[in-house]
Amino acid sequence: MVHNNSKYVGQTVTVNFNVLDQAGAILKSESQVEAFDRPEADHIIGTQVSLNPGEKAAKVEATLDVAAEGTFSDKPFPTLPTTDVSLTKEFGAHKASFVLSNTLGQPLKSPRINVLCRDAATKIVGGGSTYPDLVPAGGKSKVEANLLVSGTPKTCEAFVGAPSDWDGTDAATTPPTSAAPKGTAEAAFKTWVQQLGKKDWKGQYQTLVSAQKKLVSQSKYVACRNSETTPEITWVKALSAVNEAKSPIPGTKLSMPATVVKAQVSSGGIKVPVDAHMFLEDGVWKWSMTQENISNCRG
Repeated sequence: MVHNNSKYVGQTVTVNFNVLDQAGAILKSESQVEAFDRPEADHIIGTQVSLNPGEKAAKVEATLDVAAEGTFSDKPFPTLPTTDVSLTKEFGAHKASFVLSNTLGQPLKSPRINVLCRDAATKIVGGGSTYPDLVPAGGKSKVEANLLVSGTPKTCEAFVGAPSDWDGTDAATTPPTSAAPKGTAEAAFKTWVQQLGKKDWKGQYQTLVSAQKKLVSQSKYVACRNSETTPEITWVKALSAVNEAKSPIPGTKLSMPATVVKAQVSSGGIKVPVDAHMFLEDGVWKWSMTQENISNCRG
């Protein structure tokens, strides 16, 4: 693990790994060249080393060199959300898997993904790397990486880096959603339904998409909802969650990536389907009002 102490990115990062035996003799040396693509952040540098039959590694020494000049992009790569890493073991080999969300307004081709694994004592015991072919703009992709570990990994963490051709992104098409999401879109919609059942209009307003808060104030929203007849509903279960690369926000000219959540609720003893567009803003899932709701509440 190497930490970028500066506010800059694009530096060439070279790590030389010396693999030593019990007596301290060097069995093999390998180096790996990467780049810092995120300021003041941790980066994972790993490589694979093959030893001759009969040789046994006892220790690894790593030497770091950072050069300011290089051929890598000086545009910072945003932190993309990932789910927790799941570990499986098949035919004696460990594998890591997780879901990566691309919150950018452009597709990602072959992002550099490194996985760092630790044992129960939090010691680094290995990891792996992979380069998924394509993560669609505003979409998700399941990522799997084969691991090389010594001992038993207890936890693993995924580090998502920039593709080799990364040169920044168009700010006009990039939604402000680089922070890791707190929970899922399904869980956020469930909370919204529960707030509806409790008539907690102030609570609902707190997670209204920012663009619509400029159209309807909290006091108007609360008054509007209190003037309506609200059915008694309870949450049953989520049915599906589908990503949309661009979803218009009613009442505005804006569009953002969204997750369309379909769920089942109970109203008057009858189970009915409902859905909502959930938008990720600064790590928080937000909901949006329909055009009809906006018109009614604005008077």
